Amino acid sequence: MTVREAFSLARAKLSPFEARTLMQELFGLDRLALLEKAACVFPKESEEVLSDALCQREKGMPLQYILGRWTFMGHEFCVGQGVLIPRDDTEVAVERCLEMLKGNTDAKIIDLCSGSGIIAITLALAFPKAEITAVEKEEAAFSYLEKNIRRYALTNVRAVCGDIFDCHKDFDNGYFDAVVSNPPYIREEELASLQTEVQFEPKTALCGGEDGLMFYRCIAECWTDKLKSGGCMVLEIGETQADAVTFLMEHSNMEKIRTHKDIQELDRVISCTKK
Repeated sequence: MTVREAFSLARAKLSPFEARTLMQELFGLDRLALLEKAACVFPKESEEVLSDALCQREKGMPLQYILGRWTFMGHEFCVGQGVLIPRDDTEVAVERCLEMLKGNTDAKIIDLCSGSGIIAITLALAFPKAEITAVEKEEAAFSYLEKNIRRYALTNVRAVCGDIFDCHKDFDNGYFDAVVSNPPYIREEELASLQTEVQFEPKTALCGGEDGLMFYRCIAECWTDKLKSGGCMVLEIGETQADAVTFLMEHSNMEKIRTHKDIQELDRVISCTKK
């Protein structure tokens, strides 16, 4: 099999984007290399890796899990089964957090339901003097969080294995400059109808309870008090949840509540400030 034939095989089973991504990420063959090496022999061991990857993808395995890594805001993160896949939607939350903390380079920040750590680590790289706490409950996800912190040799991020419904007791009121979170927010009854790829992701990172608001209630009741006066809260939300989450924040001593849209003009983030 030649490189051209291997790429053709990938193209026959995947979208053009996924085929190119797979060839580049697994075999180091970018667009130019695919052209220059088209007639070269594709190694037997690479054939086996490609065959296994295509088989997994045909079963619905997300491309990100097959590759074992994915890029978020220019930084690469290790991912795999057991942790939520980084999505561009979350950039809105990070960008809003960066904007609200502008000038506060040594801010104390806590990232709830941190998963692979994309929010905490991106903020840590932007604010090297900040003190960042990343809280994650699930063992599999927590292992990726720790792995990604080590990947960037960060000394300003502390990983905490904890349940946000309980571990709020371990933090002092009025301590943090910012609370940020992309919590599970899909309604329980909607889980079964999610696309095949999403079904591979951990339900614990997706399910927000019967109405999708379980985690927001916890944050409103247990975590707003952890903010300093004037501290900010930034929450990623489902596209239909802006009014409900705004209501929760209004009744939790928060002000300057704003909704921010994603690139598709869907409501994606709520930001607010502690009175």
